[in-house]
Amino acid sequence: MRQALSVVFAAFGVAAAIPAGAAVNFFDSQVAFDLASTTTLRATFEGFSHVNDTPGIADPYTEGGVTFFHPSNLYVAAPTGAAVAVGDIEFPMASNVLTASGNEDITLTFAGPAPLAVGFASFTNRFDAPVVSVFDTASVLIGSYTLTQLPDSAGFVGITSTVGIGSVRWLADRGGIKDTAIDNVYVGTIPEPSTWALMLAGVALTGFLSRRRRT
Repeated sequence: MRQALSVVFAAFGVAAAIPAGAAVNFFDSQVAFDLASTTTLRATFEGFSHVNDTPGIADPYTEGGVTFFHPSNLYVAAPTGAAVAVGDIEFPMASNVLTASGNEDITLTFAGPAPLAVGFASFTNRFDAPVVSVFDTASVLIGSYTLTQLPDSAGFVGITSTVGIGSVRWLADRGGIKDTAIDNVYVGTIPEPSTWALMLAGVALTGFLSRRRRT
């Protein structure tokens, strides 16, 4: 029993080491992001049948409580029945994606309480990597991230913050030559430190009991 309690207290110690205050973390793995947050899929852009839908996508465009804005013109690109590149997009597409005319400078804002977690699929062009900037509810920059995924590839960007996220900006280099895009936007929160502590304690205690049964 004393050994089990030691394991539990150790788990609480790990939880207590989670940083407090205004901290922003970025993830390039959706699996890691899902472990660190609780989110729901809010926007997929699947309500459009092809690139040149009439009357086209509104700018700003709102789906699932997320509003997307571009200074020039948003549009949704759709694959032509297979995972292929379309128009100025060079990466393979399996579903609709959100892009823009000219350089992609897309800002996401959120209805309701400011989220603590935002994630989305990311698509690059052949040029320099896009930059993701995160702002709090007072429009103060609280974090930025330059994508590390390969050119002309699909990846993922996840963001968690200990303060409410007011907006997220996606800024691409030379998107007017070859498009970049985002897709499948997730929005939610992150567990409270006390929740992390209980989760870690439960995992530690379960592991100890499992080892004890084996011995």
